[in-house]
Amino acid sequence: MQATFGEVLESIEELSLDEKEDLIDILQHRLRDYRRARILSEIENSEREFEQGLCKEMTVDEFMKEVLS
Repeated sequence: MQATFGEVLESIEELSLDEKEDLIDILQHRLRDYRRARILSEIENSEREFEQGLCKEMTVDEFMKEVLS
């Protein structure tokens, strides 16, 4: 059975201050790792799309014109 968000918060309240600080550190590191993995995946997808000819090279000015049109 998976705990609800509220149950997790209640459990955290039972932790000592040191344990809460350790939990924050662990969560921050995991979030950083998740973000890195997501960015890496997006880069790999973009490179694959570029290799398949699904996107084209353009300057910043060309990109902005396309975005704003």
